[in-house]
Amino acid sequence: MMALARPTSPAAERARIATEEGLLACIHCGLCLTTCPTYALGADEADSPRGRIYFIRAVREGRADPTRRLKLHLDRCLACFACETACPSGVRYRDLIGDAREWMAKRLPSRLPFGFGLFFRNVLPDARRLRWAMLPLWIMQALGLRQAVVGVIKALRFTWISRSVEFLPARIPSPWEPRLGEVIPAKGERRMRVGFMTGCVMEGLFPDLNRIYALLLSELGCEVVVPRAQGCCGALAHHEGEGARARKLASRLVDSFADLDVEYVVSNAAGCGASMKEYAHLVPGGRGEAFARKVRDFTELAAVLAKDRPPSHEVRMRIAYQEACHLGHAQKLAVPPRELIRSIPGVTMVETPEQEFCCGSAGIYNIVMGRRADALKARKAANVVATGADAVVTANPGCLLQLKSGLEGVQGAPRLLHLGELLAMAYGLLGHRQKNIV
Repeated sequence: MMALARPTSPAAERARIATEEGLLACIHCGLCLTTCPTYALGADEADSPRGRIYFIRAVREGRADPTRRLKLHLDRCLACFACETACPSGVRYRDLIGDAREWMAKRLPSRLPFGFGLFFRNVLPDARRLRWAMLPLWIMQALGLRQAVVGVIKALRFTWISRSVEFLPARIPSPWEPRLGEVIPAKGERRMRVGFMTGCVMEGLFPDLNRIYALLLSELGCEVVVPRAQGCCGALAHHEGEGARARKLASRLVDSFADLDVEYVVSNAAGCGASMKEYAHLVPGGRGEAFARKVRDFTELAAVLAKDRPPSHEVRMRIAYQEACHLGHAQKLAVPPRELIRSIPGVTMVETPEQEFCCGSAGIYNIVMGRRADALKARKAANVVATGADAVVTANPGCLLQLKSGLEGVQGAPRLLHLGELLAMAYGLLGHRQKNIV
């Protein structure tokens, strides 16, 4: 009988046992089907949560071999976890797909093209390397030639490179751009002291957003501590089944915050926050569990602090809120971001149709599963335009970059804003004419 490899650490062993229990918890009722984006694309049970659970269980029990075709169905999963929200049995699908991907990754070839694999493992998790990798495009941007160069790269179809340039932010930062200070004092009376997770992609491509969030935390009465040694949280590696690398990155991140006297560790990226809240399974010895207890998404902390310090600047906009999957489904934080948006004077908030459906960004899914990601992107873009909103707001930059690609050239397309930008306007930290960051 074939069984999935047993991890060695106690925390990982507990995760393995939970996975076995999770497989039996699925009653195959099918309620997850209506919320699963990959099932919606072709109505194929093999690309549904219960179909994947069936495959995982069959391999674990020795009734099926771990073939490339089976791995493809697991790889097609967006890991959006909408199925968890819909599941009446409380199945922890994230444990099942994570464990299975790691096991499969050790036995079958990676889905990542060789060149992109090198970039993914050696450049993407390091903000400084990522900035240097973007240097040629930064130079072209400075010379006013960015659009022409990007157009040529797209036209030549350099596979993953052509896909990647579609999802670049409006402004590419230079390698020499100054970093956040190590301590940002609270504005007015200090209410708490928090650590701030700058991330790898966020700090590498969106330093303006990190500055905005540090200012917002300060505005809300937080003294913000930014450890210099911090790096990638390991979320992307974990989603690709590269468990050993994910655990190494997670352990380093925990160490970088270990000696700080902070009440919380704040994340402004939904995927990072969701991953760090699971560190009890990734970092052994109780360190990961202690760290995870401190992790808060910005919205869940700000929604509480803003009750005493609400935004006072009017922002007259009809806002379509698009929920990031790892905020709404993985972290179960549906209420806080909506509370923050509704607290802004002048804002009218509307929901995007098919809110539960992923936009197709999903980490690197829009690079390695291009056609499927494009189909979901088009569907999401049409739903966003249908709201008639002035702007679409989400709390995750990957979602906005995916929407930016989908709405390019579409008549009636709304403005794209990160939640941090909208809140910065409402607190008077940005002017209304501020150029979009994403």
